[in-house]
Amino acid sequence: RWQASRAGVPFGEYLLQQTLQYRVEQAYLISRENGLLIGHVHHEAAKIKDSDAVSAMFTAIQDFVKESFSPDRTGRLESADMGDFTLWAVHGPHALLVCVIRGVPPKSLRGDLSAILERLHFRYGDAIRDYKGDTSTVVGAEEDLERCLRFEAHLETDKKKRGPVYWLIGLSLLALAIVAYFGYRSWQESQQLERLSQALEASPGIHVTDMTRADDVVTLRGLRDPLASTIEDVAERAGVPAASINAVMRPFQSLEPQIIEARARQLFGTSGGLEFKLVEDVLVVTGNADSAWLHGINARMGQLTGVREVDTSGVSISGIELLRQRTAELDGKAFYFVNGAEFADGQREALQRHAAALSALSQAARAEGLSLDLAVTGATDALGGSELNARLARQRAVALSSVLASAGLQARIDEPIVPAAIDDRAPDLGGRFARITLQLREADPQE
Repeated sequence: RWQASRAGVPFGEYLLQQTLQYRVEQAYLISRENGLLIGHVHHEAAKIKDSDAVSAMFTAIQDFVKESFSPDRTGRLESADMGDFTLWAVHGPHALLVCVIRGVPPKSLRGDLSAILERLHFRYGDAIRDYKGDTSTVVGAEEDLERCLRFEAHLETDKKKRGPVYWLIGLSLLALAIVAYFGYRSWQESQQLERLSQALEASPGIHVTDMTRADDVVTLRGLRDPLASTIEDVAERAGVPAASINAVMRPFQSLEPQIIEARARQLFGTSGGLEFKLVEDVLVVTGNADSAWLHGINARMGQLTGVREVDTSGVSISGIELLRQRTAELDGKAFYFVNGAEFADGQREALQRHAAALSALSQAARAEGLSLDLAVTGATDALGGSELNARLARQRAVALSSVLASAGLQARIDEPIVPAAIDDRAPDLGGRFARITLQLREADPQE
Protein backbone atom coordinates (compact mmCIF):
# COMPACT_ATOMS: atom_id res chain seq x y z
CA ARG A 1 0.00 0.00 0.00
CA TRP A 2 2.92 2.33 0.76
CA GLN A 3 4.43 1.67 -2.67
CA ALA A 4 1.06 2.27 -4.36
CA SER A 5 0.77 5.56 -2.48
CA ARG A 6 4.23 6.62 -3.65
CA ALA A 7 3.34 5.68 -7.23
CA GLY A 8 0.10 7.69 -6.98
CA VAL A 9 -2.15 4.87 -8.15
CA PRO A 10 -4.95 2.98 -6.35
CA PHE A 11 -3.79 -0.07 -4.38
CA GLY A 12 -5.88 -2.49 -6.47
CA GLU A 13 -4.42 -1.19 -9.73
CA TYR A 14 -0.88 -1.28 -8.34
CA LEU A 15 -1.36 -4.87 -7.16
CA LEU A 16 -2.67 -5.79 -10.62
CA GLN A 17 0.36 -4.20 -12.27
CA GLN A 18 2.72 -6.19 -10.06
CA THR A 19 1.06 -9.57 -10.66
CA LEU A 20 -0.12 -9.14 -14.27
CA GLN A 21 1.93 -10.89 -16.98
CA TYR A 22 -0.12 -9.35 -19.77
CA ARG A 23 -3.62 -8.14 -20.57
CA VAL A 24 -5.24 -6.77 -23.75
CA GLU A 25 -6.67 -3.44 -22.58
CA GLN A 26 -7.83 -1.91 -25.89
CA ALA A 27 -8.66 -3.11 -29.38
CA TYR A 28 -9.11 -0.93 -32.51
CA LEU A 29 -10.49 -2.06 -35.87
CA ILE A 30 -9.18 0.38 -38.54
CA SER A 31 -9.97 0.49 -42.27
CA ARG A 32 -6.89 -0.04 -44.44
CA GLU A 33 -8.43 1.92 -47.31
CA ASN A 34 -8.99 5.26 -45.60
CA GLY A 35 -7.75 4.91 -42.00
CA LEU A 36 -11.24 5.40 -40.49
CA LEU A 37 -12.01 3.80 -37.14
CA ILE A 38 -14.56 1.00 -37.60
CA GLY A 39 -14.84 -0.14 -33.99
CA HIS A 40 -13.17 0.23 -30.59
CA VAL A 41 -13.45 -1.60 -27.26
CA HIS A 42 -11.48 -1.20 -24.04
CA HIS A 43 -11.07 -2.81 -20.63
CA GLU A 44 -12.86 -1.14 -17.70
CA ALA A 45 -9.58 -0.20 -16.00
CA ALA A 46 -8.00 1.22 -19.18
CA LYS A 47 -7.43 4.97 -19.51
CA ILE A 48 -8.43 6.02 -23.02
CA LYS A 49 -8.25 9.18 -25.00
CA ASP A 50 -10.14 10.04 -28.17
CA SER A 51 -10.33 6.73 -30.06
CA ASP A 52 -10.64 8.45 -33.47
CA ALA A 53 -7.50 10.46 -32.79
CA VAL A 54 -5.63 7.30 -31.77
CA SER A 55 -6.76 5.62 -35.01
CA ALA A 56 -5.63 8.56 -37.13
CA MET A 57 -2.28 8.71 -35.36
CA PHE A 58 -1.62 5.00 -35.89
CA THR A 59 -2.53 5.29 -39.59
CA ALA A 60 -0.14 8.21 -39.96
CA ILE A 61 2.66 6.27 -38.27
CA GLN A 62 1.92 3.29 -40.52
CA ASP A 63 2.18 5.47 -43.66
CA PHE A 64 5.39 7.06 -42.34
CA VAL A 65 7.00 3.63 -41.89
CA LYS A 66 6.02 2.58 -45.42
CA GLU A 67 7.44 5.65 -47.10
CA SER A 68 10.57 6.10 -45.00
CA PHE A 69 11.81 2.56 -44.53
CA SER A 70 10.23 0.52 -47.35
CA PRO A 71 11.24 1.54 -50.87
CA ASP A 72 8.52 -0.57 -52.46
CA ARG A 73 5.93 0.64 -49.88
CA THR A 74 5.21 -2.93 -48.85
CA GLY A 75 6.58 -2.65 -45.29
CA ARG A 76 4.18 -2.47 -42.39
CA LEU A 77 4.32 -1.77 -38.68
CA GLU A 78 3.42 -4.82 -36.62
CA SER A 79 4.48 -3.92 -33.04
CA ALA A 80 5.73 -1.03 -30.97
CA ASP A 81 6.78 -0.72 -27.30
CA MET A 82 5.57 2.24 -25.24
CA GLY A 83 6.72 1.88 -21.62
CA ASP A 84 4.36 -0.52 -19.84
CA PHE A 85 2.36 -1.09 -23.04
CA THR A 86 2.95 -2.98 -26.25
CA LEU A 87 1.15 -2.10 -29.48
CA TRP A 88 0.38 -5.05 -31.75
CA ALA A 89 -1.06 -4.65 -35.26
CA VAL A 90 -2.60 -7.60 -37.07
CA HIS A 91 -3.10 -6.95 -40.80
CA GLY A 92 -6.06 -8.22 -42.79
CA PRO A 93 -7.28 -7.75 -46.39
CA HIS A 94 -9.37 -4.65 -45.64
CA ALA A 95 -8.72 -3.75 -42.01
CA LEU A 96 -6.15 -3.67 -39.22
CA LEU A 97 -6.68 -5.01 -35.73
CA VAL A 98 -4.59 -2.89 -33.36
CA CYS A 99 -4.38 -4.00 -29.71
CA VAL A 100 -2.94 -2.10 -26.76
CA ILE A 101 -1.43 -4.69 -24.40
CA ARG A 102 -0.16 -4.12 -20.86
CA GLY A 103 2.85 -6.29 -20.01
CA VAL A 104 4.67 -8.82 -22.20
CA PRO A 105 2.34 -10.96 -24.34
CA PRO A 106 3.32 -14.43 -25.61
CA LYS A 107 3.87 -14.99 -29.31
CA SER A 108 0.89 -17.34 -29.42
CA LEU A 109 -1.40 -14.37 -28.77
CA ARG A 110 -0.84 -13.06 -32.30
CA GLY A 111 -2.45 -16.23 -33.72
CA ASP A 112 -5.49 -15.72 -31.49
CA LEU A 113 -5.83 -12.09 -32.60
CA SER A 114 -5.48 -13.13 -36.26
CA ALA A 115 -8.36 -15.58 -35.81
CA ILE A 116 -10.57 -12.78 -34.46
CA LEU A 117 -9.67 -10.53 -37.43
CA GLU A 118 -10.44 -13.35 -39.88
CA ARG A 119 -13.83 -13.81 -38.23
CA LEU A 120 -14.53 -10.07 -38.62
CA HIS A 121 -13.62 -10.19 -42.31
CA PHE A 122 -15.78 -13.26 -42.79
CA ARG A 123 -18.84 -11.62 -41.18
CA TYR A 124 -18.38 -8.03 -42.41
CA GLY A 125 -16.04 -8.35 -45.42
CA ASP A 126 -17.98 -6.15 -47.90
CA ALA A 127 -18.99 -3.64 -45.22
CA ILE A 128 -15.36 -3.26 -44.07
CA ARG A 129 -14.07 -2.91 -47.63
CA ASP A 130 -16.57 -0.16 -48.47
CA TYR A 131 -16.58 1.47 -45.01
CA LYS A 132 -17.06 5.26 -45.18
CA GLY A 133 -17.74 6.01 -41.51
CA ASP A 134 -21.31 4.66 -41.23
CA THR A 135 -21.19 2.35 -38.19
CA SER A 136 -24.68 0.98 -38.95
CA THR A 137 -23.11 -1.16 -41.70
CA VAL A 138 -21.01 -3.06 -39.16
CA VAL A 139 -23.49 -3.55 -36.32
CA GLY A 140 -22.19 -6.21 -33.96
CA ALA A 141 -18.51 -5.85 -34.86
CA GLU A 142 -17.63 -4.60 -31.38
CA GLU A 143 -19.01 -7.83 -29.88
CA ASP A 144 -16.31 -9.72 -31.80
CA LEU A 145 -13.70 -7.15 -30.81
CA GLU A 146 -14.52 -7.74 -27.13
CA ARG A 147 -13.09 -11.25 -27.55
CA CYS A 148 -9.64 -9.57 -27.61
CA LEU A 149 -10.16 -8.27 -24.06
CA ARG A 150 -10.50 -11.79 -22.70
CA PHE A 151 -6.80 -12.47 -23.19
CA GLU A 152 -4.80 -11.97 -19.99
CA ALA A 153 -2.50 -13.93 -17.69
CA HIS A 154 -1.05 -13.39 -14.20
CA LEU A 155 2.39 -14.23 -12.91
CA GLU A 156 2.63 -17.61 -11.18
CA THR A 157 3.95 -17.56 -7.62
CA ASP A 158 6.96 -19.61 -6.62
CA LYS A 159 5.17 -22.75 -5.43
CA LYS A 160 8.33 -24.31 -4.05
CA LYS A 161 8.94 -21.24 -1.90
CA ARG A 162 5.43 -20.35 -0.78
CA GLY A 163 3.50 -23.61 -1.00
CA PRO A 164 4.58 -25.10 2.35
CA VAL A 165 3.93 -21.79 4.15
CA TYR A 166 0.34 -21.57 2.87
CA TRP A 167 -0.15 -25.28 3.61
CA LEU A 168 0.92 -24.81 7.22
CA ILE A 169 -1.24 -21.72 7.63
CA GLY A 170 -4.25 -23.53 6.17
CA LEU A 171 -3.69 -26.55 8.41
CA SER A 172 -3.35 -24.32 11.47
CA LEU A 173 -6.53 -22.47 10.64
CA LEU A 174 -8.36 -25.77 10.12
CA ALA A 175 -7.16 -27.10 13.47
CA LEU A 176 -8.15 -23.84 15.16
CA ALA A 177 -11.61 -24.02 13.55
CA ILE A 178 -12.08 -27.63 14.74
CA VAL A 179 -11.05 -26.74 18.30
CA ALA A 180 -13.32 -23.67 18.26
CA TYR A 181 -16.24 -25.71 16.92
CA PHE A 182 -15.99 -28.45 19.55
CA GLY A 183 -15.34 -25.90 22.28
CA TYR A 184 -18.41 -23.90 21.29
CA ARG A 185 -20.48 -27.08 21.04
CA SER A 186 -19.35 -28.20 24.49
CA TRP A 187 -20.26 -24.79 25.91
CA GLN A 188 -23.68 -24.96 24.23
CA GLU A 189 -24.32 -28.42 25.71
CA SER A 190 -23.36 -27.28 29.21
CA GLN A 191 -25.64 -24.22 28.87
CA GLN A 192 -28.42 -26.46 27.62
CA LEU A 193 -28.09 -28.82 30.59
CA GLU A 194 -28.05 -25.87 32.98
CA ARG A 195 -31.29 -24.48 31.50
CA LEU A 196 -32.91 -27.92 31.66
CA SER A 197 -31.83 -28.42 35.28
CA GLN A 198 -33.25 -25.04 36.29
CA ALA A 199 -36.54 -25.67 34.46
CA LEU A 200 -36.98 -29.10 36.09
CA GLU A 201 -36.19 -27.68 39.52
CA ALA A 202 -38.83 -24.98 39.04
CA SER A 203 -41.50 -27.48 37.91
CA PRO A 204 -43.70 -28.69 40.81
CA GLY A 205 -44.18 -32.43 41.12
CA ILE A 206 -40.78 -33.33 39.54
CA HIS A 207 -37.72 -34.43 41.51
CA VAL A 208 -34.57 -35.35 39.54
CA THR A 209 -31.97 -37.49 41.28
CA ASP A 210 -29.54 -37.98 38.37
CA MET A 211 -28.83 -36.32 35.00
CA THR A 212 -26.24 -37.56 32.48
CA ARG A 213 -25.47 -36.84 28.84
CA ALA A 214 -24.01 -39.28 26.29
CA ASP A 215 -24.13 -39.26 22.48
CA ASP A 216 -26.47 -36.22 22.39
CA VAL A 217 -29.00 -38.01 24.65
CA VAL A 218 -29.84 -36.62 28.09
CA THR A 219 -30.87 -39.35 30.56
CA LEU A 220 -32.91 -38.29 33.59
CA ARG A 221 -33.79 -40.36 36.63
CA GLY A 222 -36.06 -39.38 39.48
CA LEU A 223 -39.69 -39.01 40.62
CA ARG A 224 -42.68 -37.41 38.91
CA ASP A 225 -46.26 -36.84 40.11
CA PRO A 226 -48.82 -37.93 37.46
CA LEU A 227 -50.35 -34.43 37.58
CA ALA A 228 -47.03 -32.66 36.97
CA SER A 229 -45.89 -31.44 33.55
CA THR A 230 -44.26 -34.08 31.38
CA ILE A 231 -40.46 -34.10 31.19
CA GLU A 232 -40.68 -33.53 27.42
CA ASP A 233 -42.82 -30.40 27.87
CA VAL A 234 -40.40 -28.97 30.43
CA ALA A 235 -37.49 -29.72 28.09
CA GLU A 236 -39.16 -28.01 25.14
CA ARG A 237 -39.81 -24.90 27.26
CA ALA A 238 -36.12 -24.90 28.23
CA GLY A 239 -35.06 -25.06 24.57
CA VAL A 240 -33.97 -28.72 24.66
CA PRO A 241 -35.43 -30.99 21.92
CA ALA A 242 -37.78 -33.55 23.43
CA ALA A 243 -36.36 -36.22 21.11
CA SER A 244 -33.00 -35.97 22.93
CA ILE A 245 -34.55 -36.76 26.35
CA ASN A 246 -34.61 -40.23 27.90
CA ALA A 247 -36.65 -39.90 31.12
CA VAL A 248 -36.72 -42.78 33.63
CA MET A 249 -39.14 -41.40 36.23
CA ARG A 250 -40.98 -43.27 38.99
CA PRO A 251 -44.45 -42.07 40.02
CA PHE A 252 -45.05 -40.55 43.44
CA GLN A 253 -47.58 -38.24 45.10
CA SER A 254 -46.17 -34.75 45.49
CA LEU A 255 -47.19 -32.54 48.44
CA GLU A 256 -46.28 -29.30 46.69
CA PRO A 257 -49.17 -26.77 46.86
CA GLN A 258 -49.59 -26.51 43.06
CA ILE A 259 -49.93 -30.28 42.71
CA ILE A 260 -52.39 -30.56 45.65
CA GLU A 261 -54.50 -27.78 44.06
CA ALA A 262 -54.41 -29.59 40.69
CA ARG A 263 -55.46 -32.82 42.42
CA ALA A 264 -58.39 -31.00 44.10
CA ARG A 265 -59.54 -29.62 40.72
CA GLN A 266 -59.40 -33.11 39.27
CA LEU A 267 -61.32 -34.59 42.22
CA PHE A 268 -63.99 -31.94 42.79
CA GLY A 269 -64.29 -30.31 39.34
CA THR A 270 -64.35 -26.61 38.48
CA SER A 271 -67.97 -26.07 37.43
CA GLY A 272 -69.47 -22.83 38.74
CA GLY A 273 -66.06 -21.15 38.54
CA LEU A 274 -64.70 -23.06 41.55
CA GLU A 275 -61.13 -22.22 42.55
CA PHE A 276 -58.84 -24.07 44.97
CA LYS A 277 -55.99 -22.53 46.97
CA LEU A 278 -53.87 -24.36 49.54
CA VAL A 279 -53.02 -22.17 52.56
CA GLU A 280 -50.61 -24.15 54.73
CA ASP A 281 -52.63 -27.40 55.12
CA VAL A 282 -56.12 -25.90 54.57
CA LEU A 283 -57.75 -26.12 51.12
CA VAL A 284 -59.69 -22.86 50.58
CA VAL A 285 -62.50 -23.18 48.01
CA THR A 286 -64.25 -20.21 46.37
CA GLY A 287 -66.88 -19.98 43.65
CA ASN A 288 -70.43 -21.23 43.13
CA ALA A 289 -71.77 -24.69 43.88
CA ASP A 290 -75.02 -26.40 44.78
CA SER A 291 -75.87 -27.99 48.10
CA ALA A 292 -75.29 -31.53 46.78
CA TRP A 293 -71.71 -30.64 45.87
CA LEU A 294 -71.09 -29.10 49.30
CA HIS A 295 -72.53 -32.17 50.98
CA GLY A 296 -70.20 -34.52 49.12
CA ILE A 297 -66.94 -32.56 49.44
CA ASN A 298 -66.29 -33.51 53.03
CA ALA A 299 -66.91 -37.18 52.22
CA ARG A 300 -64.20 -37.11 49.54
CA MET A 301 -61.68 -34.95 51.40
CA GLY A 302 -59.88 -38.05 52.68
CA GLN A 303 -58.65 -38.68 49.12
CA LEU A 304 -56.52 -35.51 49.26
CA THR A 305 -53.11 -36.14 50.85
CA GLY A 306 -51.61 -33.11 52.55
CA VAL A 307 -54.95 -31.41 53.36
CA ARG A 308 -56.10 -31.19 56.97
CA GLU A 309 -59.47 -29.55 56.26
CA VAL A 310 -61.48 -27.83 53.49
CA ASP A 311 -62.69 -24.25 53.95
CA THR A 312 -65.92 -23.73 51.94
CA SER A 313 -66.93 -20.45 53.55
CA GLY A 314 -66.19 -18.68 50.27
CA VAL A 315 -68.53 -20.92 48.24
CA SER A 316 -71.86 -19.45 47.20
CA ILE A 317 -74.81 -21.77 46.78
CA SER A 318 -75.74 -21.67 43.11
CA GLY A 319 -79.42 -21.28 42.28
CA ILE A 320 -78.75 -22.05 38.64
CA GLU A 321 -78.11 -25.69 39.37
CA LEU A 322 -81.41 -25.92 41.23
CA LEU A 323 -83.13 -24.24 38.29
CA ARG A 324 -81.73 -26.85 35.92
CA GLN A 325 -82.93 -29.64 38.17
CA ARG A 326 -86.42 -28.12 38.44
CA THR A 327 -86.54 -27.57 34.67
CA ALA A 328 -85.68 -31.22 34.07
CA GLU A 329 -88.51 -32.23 36.43
CA LEU A 330 -91.15 -30.12 34.62
CA ASP A 331 -89.89 -30.72 31.06
CA GLY A 332 -91.88 -32.89 28.63
CA LYS A 333 -95.20 -32.87 30.52
CA ALA A 334 -98.11 -34.13 28.32
CA PHE A 335 -101.84 -33.32 28.67
CA TYR A 336 -104.52 -35.48 27.05
CA PHE A 337 -107.69 -34.93 24.99
CA VAL A 338 -110.76 -37.06 24.31
CA ASN A 339 -112.44 -35.70 21.18
CA GLY A 340 -110.96 -33.00 19.02
CA ALA A 341 -109.51 -30.26 21.25
CA GLU A 342 -111.56 -31.23 24.36
CA PHE A 343 -109.43 -31.91 27.46
CA ALA A 344 -109.86 -35.27 29.13
CA ASP A 345 -111.22 -35.37 32.67
CA GLY A 346 -109.00 -33.49 35.12
CA GLN A 347 -106.44 -32.51 32.44
CA ARG A 348 -107.35 -28.80 32.33
CA GLU A 349 -106.95 -28.53 36.10
CA ALA A 350 -103.64 -30.40 35.94
CA LEU A 351 -102.50 -28.03 33.20
CA GLN A 352 -103.40 -24.98 35.30
CA ARG A 353 -101.35 -26.30 38.23
CA HIS A 354 -98.48 -27.03 35.84
CA ALA A 355 -98.73 -23.51 34.41
CA ALA A 356 -98.45 -22.04 37.92
CA ALA A 357 -95.30 -24.10 38.53
CA LEU A 358 -93.86 -22.96 35.20
CA SER A 359 -94.64 -19.33 36.04
CA ALA A 360 -92.70 -19.64 39.32
CA LEU A 361 -89.82 -21.33 37.49
CA SER A 362 -89.76 -18.53 34.88
CA GLN A 363 -89.55 -15.86 37.59
CA ALA A 364 -86.70 -17.72 39.34
CA ALA A 365 -84.86 -18.01 36.02
CA ARG A 366 -85.12 -14.27 35.40
CA ALA A 367 -83.66 -13.64 38.86
CA GLU A 368 -80.56 -15.63 37.79
CA GLY A 369 -80.27 -13.80 34.48
CA LEU A 370 -81.79 -16.67 32.50
CA SER A 371 -84.88 -17.08 30.35
CA LEU A 372 -87.31 -20.02 30.24
CA ASP A 373 -88.42 -20.97 26.71
CA LEU A 374 -91.68 -22.96 26.28
CA ALA A 375 -92.66 -24.94 23.20
CA VAL A 376 -95.99 -26.79 22.68
CA THR A 377 -96.35 -29.77 20.33
CA GLY A 378 -99.75 -31.29 19.44
CA ALA A 379 -100.22 -34.95 18.56
CA THR A 380 -102.90 -37.31 17.18
CA ASP A 381 -103.32 -41.02 16.74
CA ALA A 382 -103.11 -42.82 13.39
CA LEU A 383 -106.87 -42.69 12.71
CA GLY A 384 -108.15 -40.24 10.08
CA GLY A 385 -106.47 -38.49 7.16
CA SER A 386 -103.13 -36.76 7.47
CA GLU A 387 -104.50 -33.27 6.78
CA LEU A 388 -107.27 -33.71 9.36
CA ASN A 389 -104.84 -35.08 11.93
CA ALA A 390 -102.40 -32.21 11.37
CA ARG A 391 -105.15 -29.65 11.83
CA LEU A 392 -106.44 -31.45 14.93
CA ALA A 393 -102.95 -31.66 16.46
CA ARG A 394 -102.49 -27.93 15.97
CA GLN A 395 -105.87 -27.23 17.59
CA ARG A 396 -104.78 -29.20 20.66
CA ALA A 397 -101.49 -27.26 20.81
CA VAL A 398 -103.41 -23.96 20.58
CA ALA A 399 -105.82 -25.06 23.33
CA LEU A 400 -102.89 -25.88 25.61
CA SER A 401 -100.99 -22.66 24.84
CA SER A 402 -104.11 -20.57 25.58
CA VAL A 403 -104.20 -21.97 29.14
CA LEU A 404 -100.48 -21.09 29.49
CA ALA A 405 -101.17 -17.58 28.18
CA SER A 406 -103.84 -17.07 30.87
CA ALA A 407 -101.03 -17.73 33.41
CA GLY A 408 -98.83 -15.10 31.73
CA LEU A 409 -96.65 -17.56 29.83
CA GLN A 410 -95.78 -17.29 26.13
CA ALA A 411 -95.17 -20.53 24.23
CA ARG A 412 -94.38 -21.25 20.61
CA ILE A 413 -96.17 -24.00 18.70
CA ASP A 414 -93.89 -26.58 17.03
CA GLU A 415 -94.69 -28.99 14.21
CA PRO A 416 -97.31 -31.59 15.19
CA ILE A 417 -96.62 -35.29 15.79
CA VAL A 418 -98.83 -37.32 13.43
CA PRO A 419 -99.33 -40.12 14.23
CA ALA A 420 -97.93 -40.23 17.76
CA ALA A 421 -96.82 -43.30 19.65
CA ILE A 422 -99.21 -44.51 22.33
CA ASP A 423 -98.19 -43.03 25.69
CA ASP A 424 -97.83 -45.72 28.39
CA ARG A 425 -99.12 -43.24 30.95
CA ALA A 426 -102.52 -42.98 29.15
CA PRO A 427 -102.85 -45.91 26.75
CA ASP A 428 -106.62 -45.56 26.53
CA LEU A 429 -106.24 -42.06 25.04
CA GLY A 430 -103.86 -43.27 22.30
CA GLY A 431 -101.78 -40.47 20.81
CA ARG A 432 -104.29 -37.68 21.57
CA PHE A 433 -102.19 -35.24 23.61
CA ALA A 434 -100.15 -32.02 23.57
CA ARG A 435 -96.71 -31.78 25.23
CA ILE A 436 -94.78 -28.82 26.77
CA THR A 437 -90.98 -28.80 26.41
CA LEU A 438 -88.71 -26.41 28.33
CA GLN A 439 -85.30 -24.88 27.77
CA LEU A 440 -83.17 -22.53 29.91
CA ARG A 441 -81.02 -19.99 28.07
CA GLU A 442 -79.17 -16.76 28.65
CA ALA A 443 -81.65 -13.89 28.89
CA ASP A 444 -81.63 -11.28 26.13
CA PRO A 445 -80.94 -7.83 27.71
CA GLN A 446 -83.75 -6.35 25.59
CA GLU A 447 -86.32 -8.82 26.92
